[in-house]
Amino acid sequence: MLITKRGTWWEVLHSWWLLLTFAPFGLTAFLAFFYIGYRAKNKKWLKYGLIYFIILAIAFVLPSRPGVYIVLPLWVISIIHGLKVRAAYLIQLDVFKQNVEARAFEAVRHEAEEKFGGKPAQRIDLTKQR
Repeated sequence: MLITKRGTWWEVLHSWWLLLTFAPFGLTAFLAFFYIGYRAKNKKWLKYGLIYFIILAIAFVLPSRPGVYIVLPLWVISIIHGLKVRAAYLIQLDVFKQNVEARAFEAVRHEAEEKFGGKPAQRIDLTKQR
């Protein structure tokens, strides 16, 4: 199922971080959430990464049996959580990249209009209500 208009390969390529949640015992799950939080500029996912890291660190400080009772469920939860947020991440990343590309295109267009003496295109403010 396509989530964005960029195609299946783009979505697969930008979903590599899910592999971090499948690493044994969820040892790198927190890195997956740090990554997607940083890339999509989503503070909530950064917080989840921090929470996963803190819980994992606490589990390793505890004696082995209680630590295992924390790490194994955390591993499963992080996999499910990663699969659930994947669609939202891809959409947010797509929109972010579209905005970056649009700004770059606008800058090139403006530079060309100034260079060749053309009439600058009028900027339309889509945020104003009529």
